[in-house]
Amino acid sequence: MAKENHYDVNGVHVDISYGAKRLYLPFGIKLLDFQLDRYPGSMSPASYASEVELIDEEKNIHMPYRIFMNNILEHRGYRFFQSSYDQDEMGTVLSVNNDPGTLPSYLGYILLGIGMFWSILSRGNRFSQLSKKAREASSSRALGLVLALGLLFSVSPSYAQELNPAIKTILSFDKGHADRFGELIIQDSGGRMKPLNTLATEIIAKIHKNSHLNIGEENLDANQVVLGMLTKPDIYKNLKIIATKNEVINKMIGVENNAKYASFSQFFSSPETLEGYKIAEAVDDAIRKEPKQRDLFDKAVLEVDERVNISYAVFSGALIKIWPKPNDVNNKWHETIDALQSFDPKTSQKVRDIAFEYFSAIESSLTSGNWASADVALDKIKNYQRFYGSSVLPTDESIKAEMFYNKANIFERIYPLYFILGFFLLIASFVKILKPSLKIKLLSNISLLLLTLLFVAHTVGLGLRWYISGHAPWSDGYESMIYISWATVLAGFIFSKRSPMTMASTAVLTGLILFVAHLNWMNPQVTNLVPVLNSYWLSIHVAIITASYGFLGLGALLGFITILLFMLKTQKNEKHISSSIKELNAINEMSLMIGLAFLTLGNFIGGVWANESWGRYWGWDPKETWALVTILVYAAVIHLRFIKSVYSDFNFSVISLLSYTSVIMTYFGVNYYLAGMHSYAKGDPVPIPEFVPI
Repeated sequence: MAKENHYDVNGVHVDISYGAKRLYLPFGIKLLDFQLDRYPGSMSPASYASEVELIDEEKNIHMPYRIFMNNILEHRGYRFFQSSYDQDEMGTVLSVNNDPGTLPSYLGYILLGIGMFWSILSRGNRFSQLSKKAREASSSRALGLVLALGLLFSVSPSYAQELNPAIKTILSFDKGHADRFGELIIQDSGGRMKPLNTLATEIIAKIHKNSHLNIGEENLDANQVVLGMLTKPDIYKNLKIIATKNEVINKMIGVENNAKYASFSQFFSSPETLEGYKIAEAVDDAIRKEPKQRDLFDKAVLEVDERVNISYAVFSGALIKIWPKPNDVNNKWHETIDALQSFDPKTSQKVRDIAFEYFSAIESSLTSGNWASADVALDKIKNYQRFYGSSVLPTDESIKAEMFYNKANIFERIYPLYFILGFFLLIASFVKILKPSLKIKLLSNISLLLLTLLFVAHTVGLGLRWYISGHAPWSDGYESMIYISWATVLAGFIFSKRSPMTMASTAVLTGLILFVAHLNWMNPQVTNLVPVLNSYWLSIHVAIITASYGFLGLGALLGFITILLFMLKTQKNEKHISSSIKELNAINEMSLMIGLAFLTLGNFIGGVWANESWGRYWGWDPKETWALVTILVYAAVIHLRFIKSVYSDFNFSVISLLSYTSVIMTYFGVNYYLAGMHSYAKGDPVPIPEFVPI
């Protein structure tokens, strides 16, 4: 409410008030019911909604209405938004605004967007002039590229293991049965329903830092390893599968200083009772520190501790939630031990019988080599899931698609190919500039074909992830990185006809982006969406704004390459290199113009999304503010040519490179260091590795 102050100034009584003013609406809203839906088996809200009755006596209106995120109630110029809810989940919190200018604002956004893209597409403007300039600069020399690309094979760490009976048992797990085991549906901690194969892949990647386990000359895939850890924990506890790679930690647990792996048992003084956890003190010290104060050892010991805890959770079955509880309102699924203890006696006995039959069949199959009985017992678990958990089970097509996605591992496989191909194409482009007489057009065509195939695989991977998750694949850090890399390649194809170096640059940049996406601090897991992101505006807004990063990134890389060309310029090659510099700068400016148009349009659409979700276009949120800063920065770069005393080919290259730091701050800095509406997590910020800005 407004605060009032009373003053007497030279005999004149003055009343001053400030703050919120109470306004009375000409109608009423009655809450009939508040509904909070959570993801199956979790406390994470999937959506929340208010069932209300609109009561307008003047217009004789008594109408029920449902208000939920991104679905508003609009009446007589007032708009009501689902904002939050009471902690007891008995009441709702609605925000309200009265904005008569919504239509003019949206119309203004549309006109501005049309104007920006018209300036790019119409003839006779700056963009078409730059395109003509790039063609003229490249007409004096032929395309030249060198291709030296070999097949890449993933090299897995191996260590000598004697084929003792325990190892023979591990190797006896049938791959065909393990694949069927991977088809079981599990419920993760966030409530997402997914094949056990997905969880197994995540587990092995986390604890072993690889997609499979090497034992001698044999490879065990993730399904075989997790099945073995569940049914033969006594063997796997003594198997060196937990990645350490830290001399101090290795010394603490009593293994060789240069050892890459340690067994679960080696972390305890008494493995049988799990007493004497050798790195407990170091873990406690690291946890007490704020993330930004942790050194390399603190981070390493926390990572190893996480791997040990995950291993224990697999051994105990705590991560494998495969048993749906009958008639549970929240569709919660349970691990085996919890199901035996918390289900009603009849269902608990049923779970006990099915589980006992399956584990007994595994033992029998390991001895006989015949896995038919294990397959039959596994089918009984699947039938139990279909009977009691049918309401949340994914479709068979979705399960197959996700298992193919896990096996293909598309993004991790293609980034070295992007990088190596682009690197050699880049070298060849420099060689061609220095030696224009070189004729290797056939190899350049082959390389373009290979890049096209990589781009197709990249697109298929994005499509698969979209289908599996049920939402556009740019909702978190990892997804937006793989999408930005896709947009970067697309930008390269758009400008590849004008300059071969452009395609080479985008291939290198794409490889680097995908490499960063697969670092430890990025999370490649497919996850559920928070309610505010469950909107079609997400697909439009984020797709456009992150696509702009690809074009702006291409401009930064072309600026860097142009600076290198300035360094290579001599009197002998000055004419040819100067022509290349003009060509690259023209393409650079064209790329920045497209990137700026996408970035600005993406912010317009973000304003529409914010207005539809929260009832305001702009809130000076850190992400919004830095996006605006980035727009202003690149607007200045694009118009730099009008400042004759500053503009030159060299200065433009340097500025286009340095300007990308604003994009880095908008993307990385805000996400990890500043809190706001665009931050969907709480807690201390995660330190960004020093090499990211570089």
